[in-house]
Amino acid sequence: MDVYDSIIRGTQPNRLIIIEDSFLAKGQFILHLISENRKSHDIHVLCFEHLVSQYQKLFPSLSNIHYYDCMTNILSSTLSMYETVTNIIAQSTKNVVILIDSLSMYLLGTDFRNVYKEVLEITSLEKVPNVVQLVAVIHEDVTEKHYTEHLKNICKTYIHVQNTNNPLVLNLRLEHKRSNGKCVVQKLKGELKSDCTFKLINDLLPQTIEEEKGIPKNLASFKLDLQENEKKAKEELVLPYTLVQNASNIGGIIHYIPDEADDWDEEDPDDDLEI
Repeated sequence: MDVYDSIIRGTQPNRLIIIEDSFLAKGQFILHLISENRKSHDIHVLCFEHLVSQYQKLFPSLSNIHYYDCMTNILSSTLSMYETVTNIIAQSTKNVVILIDSLSMYLLGTDFRNVYKEVLEITSLEKVPNVVQLVAVIHEDVTEKHYTEHLKNICKTYIHVQNTNNPLVLNLRLEHKRSNGKCVVQKLKGELKSDCTFKLINDLLPQTIEEEKGIPKNLASFKLDLQENEKKAKEELVLPYTLVQNASNIGGIIHYIPDEADDWDEEDPDDDLEI
């Protein structure tokens, strides 16, 4: 499975994508590439970080892309992000893709618990079925790490944009959760062009890894999980029955010692029974 290609082209259902970037490695080009491949949807860009005119230069000139100035009134607006999205849905007749740049700016004036709840509501199939995808950028050099980890846990796909020694060359790490509980990880390296295209330099094969499912803490008065040294001791423990199973000389013999009351008669061993 090519995770990068499926994300850009939208070939698989994916209601929440989180893009983590930084000042030296911006991820807005991914928003540009996604918008180019959603021509059958209504695309709505919530502009928290720059003026609308700047986003109009960044995104392709398509009639299905709409912009909302959330920067100039981010502190004075009475509408939450969720309320803004519901107003958008009310005016749209197509399936909707929401692009947010960036959640970090919205978090500066909104409590994280409210933002987390709003993201869950926007991506809820029951509450807003028209929203088929929410793509949000978050800055690792602005937003606290544990906030990003919480959002990472609820998203389907997480993209980490990393800088290199060359300002035009970026590394991408993509983590995509499958429905079977496994996580596909893909690492890419590419050159960012002036037209926001991303030319791949190398494409490492996606790796499928088991998603670690931690045991919740404080569920009981005793410990439920094992430390690393305890896991190692468990693996090295040899149980007695395994020695028997692995023995090279398979077979055995039964030794029987009769007592005084036994009547040892090979011709009729049951002649002592009153039948």
